[in-house]
Amino acid sequence: MKILLVTLDSKFIHANLAVRYLKKFCNDNGSEDFDIEIKEFTINQKQEYILGEIFSANSDLICFSTYVWNIEYIKELAYIIKEAKKNIKILCGGPEVSFEIEKFMKNESFVDYVIFGEGELTFKEFINEFIKEQPDFNRIKGLAFRYSDKGDKSEIVINQHREPILNLDLINYPYEENDNFEDKIIYYESSRGCPFCCSFCMSSIEKKMRTFSIDRVKRDLSLLLNTKARQIKFVDRTFNADYKRSMEIMNFIVEHNKNNMTIHFEITADIINDEFLSYINKLPVNMFQFEIGVQSLNELTLAEINRHMNIEKLYKVIEVILSGKNIHVHLDLIAGLPYEDYYTFKKSFDGIHNLHAEKIQLGFLKVLKGTKIYDDIVKHGIKYRNVSPYEVICTKYISVDELLKLKNIEELVDKYYNEKYFEKSLEYILINLFSESAFELYEHLSFYWQQNDLYKMSHSRKKLYKILFDYIKYNNKMTEEFIWCLRYDYVFNNQFEELPDYLNKEAEDKYKSIKRSLSNDIEFKDIYFKNAGKHDKIVNEFRIVDIENNAVLFIYNDKENIFNRCRTHIINDFLEERNYEQKG
Repeated sequence: MKILLVTLDSKFIHANLAVRYLKKFCNDNGSEDFDIEIKEFTINQKQEYILGEIFSANSDLICFSTYVWNIEYIKELAYIIKEAKKNIKILCGGPEVSFEIEKFMKNESFVDYVIFGEGELTFKEFINEFIKEQPDFNRIKGLAFRYSDKGDKSEIVINQHREPILNLDLINYPYEENDNFEDKIIYYESSRGCPFCCSFCMSSIEKKMRTFSIDRVKRDLSLLLNTKARQIKFVDRTFNADYKRSMEIMNFIVEHNKNNMTIHFEITADIINDEFLSYINKLPVNMFQFEIGVQSLNELTLAEINRHMNIEKLYKVIEVILSGKNIHVHLDLIAGLPYEDYYTFKKSFDGIHNLHAEKIQLGFLKVLKGTKIYDDIVKHGIKYRNVSPYEVICTKYISVDELLKLKNIEELVDKYYNEKYFEKSLEYILINLFSESAFELYEHLSFYWQQNDLYKMSHSRKKLYKILFDYIKYNNKMTEEFIWCLRYDYVFNNQFEELPDYLNKEAEDKYKSIKRSLSNDIEFKDIYFKNAGKHDKIVNEFRIVDIENNAVLFIYNDKENIFNRCRTHIINDFLEERNYEQKG
C-alpha cells in the first residue's frame, strides 16, 4: 500500500512541519505495513511538473496538507488527479478543511476523506483502517468520509471531533537525519495553542495551551541546531507565555547554536516583565528575531478583537528591546479590523514607526473560517474575497479605495523601509519634510508612484534610488545634504558599483587611489578596529566616500550604527602618517 503526503509551500526555503509529523508518527508507532512518501513542492512551480511527480509515485492514497496559501492550487490538482485516475483516493487535512466540512466535501466531490483538527492520531488510525479489505471508518474521531452502500450515490459522514493530545511528547520528532535543510527555514514548535483569544486568529479556537516537555525540546533543538538551515522558526503563537521556560530554551540555544543560525519567535511584548527584559538585552547580537503582533493601537479595535493590550507598556518594552541593539524586531499591523478606519490606521502606523524597529509588516485582515471575526462579518459590514486567502475587501469603517491605497503604501514600506537600503535618505526626508507623520511620507510617495505609473512594473534596487531622487527633485526639495545621504546609502549598499551620474560619481573617483591602497593594508584595518573599540576581527570589504569638507568615511560590512561610530579622524591621521596620495 503506497501513501503519498503532498504539501505546497509558499516558498522553496520553507520546510513543511505537518506532513513530517504525520509520517514519523505513523512509521514510528506500529504502522509499518505500507510505504509513506513525502513530496514537497511550492505554489510557484508548474502544475504539469507537480502532477508528473505525483503520478510517478503510483500511490493508492494521496494526502494534501492545506493552508490559505495553497488550498485553491490543491483543489485544482486534486480534481485533475481524480479525473485522470478514479481509483486513487484523495484525503485533505489542515486548517483550510477543518471547518464547514460538509460544504467543502459537497463542493469538492473529488475529495474522499477529510481529517479535521489535530491530525496525528486520526491519520494513524485512518491508514491502519484504510489498508483493510472492508474498512470501517465510523469510529475514527476527527475524520469525515463518503459512505456508499450501493450505487454511485454517497452520503457525507462527519465523525465526532477528536480532543487534542495532552501529552505532546507522544508526537515524534518530525525530521529525518538525512533531510537537507541547507539555507532553508525549519519550522518547529515547543507548544500548541495560545493563552489569548484574538478574534481574527485560528489559535484562538483552541482554548488550552499545551507544551512539549523541556527535555524533549532540548533534544529536538540539539538536532536542529546541527543542520545547515538558515533559520529555525518557532511557530508557537506566544513563545513567551511562560517566560521562565522561554529563558531556559533560549539559554540552550545560545549554548548550542554553533552554526550561528537565526532563531525566530512570535512574542507578546506587553506581558514581558523586568527580569525577562533584562535577560533579552544580554543575548548575543543578531541571533534572535522577535515578531511582535501589535495589530492596532486603536483602543476600540483592540477591545473588539479581544486583544487586551497595555499600549504604554508595549512601547516601553519594545523601546528597551531595541535599545539593546542585539535583537532583530518585526512589528505587525493589520488593516481592516473592526472600528479601524483609514485615519486610526495612520495613527497606528505612526505609533509603531516611531519605535524604529527593523521591519514593519503591514498585513490585511483574513476572514478565516472558525474564528470569531468570521461570525462578526455582518456586525462590522466586513466584505471579503470568497477564495483564499479570504482577504478583506472593505468594512463599515474603511472603504475599498482606502484599503487599495494601503496596499500601495505597504509595497513602498517593504521596498524602502524594510530592506534597509535607504536609511540615511529616509531619515533626512522624515526630519526635514514629514516630521509630523511617517505615514504621510509613504502616502505622498505612493501618490507620486501612481502619477508616474511606477506600480505597473518591478524595479531593481538601483532604480529605487533613482526614483527617490526624482521624487525629491519633482517636489523641489533637492538639497546637497539629501544628495550626500542618498550617495551614502548607495555606496554602502551597492558594493563595488560605481556611483551613477545623478549622484556625482566624481566624489568617489577622487578617492580611488586611497581605496586601492587601504584595501590591502592590514595595519590600517587593525588600527581602525582598535580605535573603534568593538570589532575583534578584520573585514575584507569596505568602501570610502567623500561626505563633506574632504572628510573620509570608512564603510565596512557590518551595517550597525556605521554612520555614528565611524571615526574619520582616525583614517585621516593614518593617511597623513603613511603619506598616501589623496588624489584621483
